[in-house]
Amino acid sequence: MGFDLNVGVEWTSPFAIAIRLYVALLKFTGYKLLNNISDTGKALLIILITDIFLGYHSESGWQTLLEIIVEHYGFQVDQSAITIFICLVPVIIDACVKLWLFKYLPRLSPKVANIFREMKRH
Repeated sequence: MGFDLNVGVEWTSPFAIAIRLYVALLKFTGYKLLNNISDTGKALLIILITDIFLGYHSESGWQTLLEIIVEHYGFQVDQSAITIFICLVPVIIDACVKLWLFKYLPRLSPKVANIFREMKRH
């Protein structure tokens, strides 16, 4: 009497299709929402999101979030590891966001890029 591997595939196949459909619907809805926002609104959203997650005031938020996640999974909180994570990860994310803003965003939305250039001048 052996284990039939095809049973697992039959169970995951509809689930995988449902997940793909859900992700596609989320992408479609997200694109529709972003396309209906004005360029100034898009610039404001970019600034707001990057300030919340990457601003100078977000260190305590990152620390609290990491402590909650670590405690949730039953690990002991190591402050030095959290400090190193907070020193590295937001900086890397910030660098990637800035690269996207100044290299790829002008191709996607020239008006939003012009708003950021105007902000940079002032």
